[in-house]
Amino acid sequence: MLVDSLSYYYGEQENDWGPPGEPLAPGEQLAAGYRVVEHLRRGSRLDVYDLWSEERSCRCVGKTLRPERAEDETGTGWLRNEGLLLTTLTHPYLVRGYETVLTNEPVRPAVVTETLPGHTLGFLIEQHGRLRPVDAAVLGIQLCSVLGYLHRQGWVHLDVKPSNVVEVGGRAVLLDLSLVCRIGDRSSGGTFDYLSPEQARGDEMTPAADVWGLGITLYETLSGTTPWAEVSHRERRSDGSRRYPQAESSPAPLRRHRRLPAALSRTVDACLASDPAARPSVQEVSEALTSWSGIDPVTAG
Repeated sequence: MLVDSLSYYYGEQENDWGPPGEPLAPGEQLAAGYRVVEHLRRGSRLDVYDLWSEERSCRCVGKTLRPERAEDETGTGWLRNEGLLLTTLTHPYLVRGYETVLTNEPVRPAVVTETLPGHTLGFLIEQHGRLRPVDAAVLGIQLCSVLGYLHRQGWVHLDVKPSNVVEVGGRAVLLDLSLVCRIGDRSSGGTFDYLSPEQARGDEMTPAADVWGLGITLYETLSGTTPWAEVSHRERRSDGSRRYPQAESSPAPLRRHRRLPAALSRTVDACLASDPAARPSVQEVSEALTSWSGIDPVTAG
């Protein structure tokens, strides 16, 4: 599994939690029954490990707080919530969670998930450029399936983006439930290029926020860029608050970047309406992609 497919997004804040603890080395034990194969990534809050599960006799992925953040109650809550969801929600296009365990000293939760033998969509775009329109349609249909499932369970994902989608033998698998919230709750969590205008404002979250994330993901998949790629995520307004261009203007139409079938471009652009109420539902997006491509959702993955 690629490193970029394992990451959480926690912003670019400086580490103010004291001296950083060293990550575990290969061969050390993260928790009972889990031996480190490799340290994959260090984020501002998390360490991600390639692990060997002694009980399952297989490799898996473990995500836990950095040692110096063991007392971070917010991060601990996010991890426990994600672990609970990944071990109770089941869908063929959602990464499988094995369990949540407690690490060795310093004690903190670690979420253990399956290792996926594929590349992230972000990596594929970076290495191979834009996807064929029909492949993007299959991707969209599959993501609509898993997002619709999450919405029916009462959750909004809030971080749909290419680095959170892994391609496994023609199947799109969605990662990272760290930012999920209940439909109707307020949230400003998300990744700069992909969060919806209502996330930028910290409004109440609805499934329309994920329709926006799906739209930006398809936009990048088909064009190779996002509407805000040239805007620095560190840019601030005069009052010091972060500037989010998606809260101030509409994205350029997809066909400005690439000549595409009109029906496909219209579907993606509709997902990026500034008003959440004006966006189609994930079911309507799936039906539009199915109608354009002629692909039967039953055989799409």
